[in-house]
Amino acid sequence: MQQFLDQASHNQVFHDEISKACSNNYYDWKITVLFYIAVHYLKALAAMRNINIGATHQEIEKSVNPDRPGASMKITKTAWRNYSQLYHSSRNARYEGIADIFVFESLMQIDHGYCLKYLDDFKKYVIGQGLPLN
Repeated sequence: MQQFLDQASHNQVFHDEISKACSNNYYDWKITVLFYIAVHYLKALAAMRNINIGATHQEIEKSVNPDRPGASMKITKTAWRNYSQLYHSSRNARYEGIADIFVFESLMQIDHGYCLKYLDDFKKYVIGQGLPLN
């Protein structure tokens, strides 16, 4: 469990550093890092419960999605919605680039604001589930 918490913390520090140093750009990377913080929180929660949720995004989805029959560690619909939003936002940021970088950065800046909220809500969920975060 600790290795996942350490990686989440490491990613949070990286996000904070790039946000400070590059306050008006690189939102695609900032969003991606926020998603991976959530991934590591989820893996830490699973490790705390001694549940294997898999390694790939598809395996994790099958394991935690509350709408999946037989999911090994269902999370609440609200937590799933926050996690899913982070996942989809990170995919959009990485693969749906717009030819005009200024438009892309403006759109990603808006998405980044939403992703900060999604991660904050997801973090509250895992804390509420007993995950010991700093």
